Amino acid sequence: MKEPVCLLGGWAVYLTVNAKFNKTNGRNYLGSRDIDLGFHIDPNWSSTELEKSAFAQSIKILKARGFNGLGSRFVKYYDINTKKELSEVESRKKPSYEMFQLYVDPMVDNIHKAAQKIVGFPLLDESLLSHVFVGQKFTSLSEFGGKFRLPTPEILIATKLKSVPSRNKDDKRIKDISDIYALLWYSEDEFLELKQKVQQILGIPEISDVVSKFTQDEYSAVSTAIGIGPTEISRVITDFAH
Repeated sequence: MKEPVCLLGGWAVYLTVNAKFNKTNGRNYLGSRDIDLGFHIDPNWSSTELEKSAFAQSIKILKARGFNGLGSRFVKYYDINTKKELSEVESRKKPSYEMFQLYVDPMVDNIHKAAQKIVGFPLLDESLLSHVFVGQKFTSLSEFGGKFRLPTPEILIATKLKSVPSRNKDDKRIKDISDIYALLWYSEDEFLELKQKVQQILGIPEISDVVSKFTQDEYSAVSTAIGIGPTEISRVITDFAH
């Protein structure tokens, strides 16, 4: 990808918590089915500046690498047995159970009026990304052949809290709740310090409102997913919200 770019979503959570989670529990934390990438856009940029941006250039790279556009996301197909990359034509001829999909979801911190015309699809935006690109709330990762920005734990928690209410698939909602718990308990940051940082971003009322809607059945599902007792998960998240 063209830099600057930040890693979001499940893989960002994994890289943030896995070392401590593995050391404590003897197994790795959950990965993700998708790759979420964040980019900066200044709404005051000219069309020329937007075309030269990391976002627009990265979209060109994805297309050049064989990713196909699906609305606001990109996908590439692979044979589930050989792991061989499949062209779009090959994927149409193969049964779905013989393939897996690699999805990439790009999003930006601000919407630009000319963006859809330039990149060809409606943008997904997340205003909290401004904390990464403007507020410099990130650490740098160089494991992927470039310098990815990894948002600080409080930014990742805030994005998860914002996304949970709109989840219309149970598995996505359970994954978000799992990630919130893992970030709170297995980040390098101390729990109380992390709690204060998230409260400064979203405010206590919004946090409490989101968490109050988590159910015991959902905590049980999270427990099944990550192998931690539901009472412990509920305690940590409830303490965080008050």
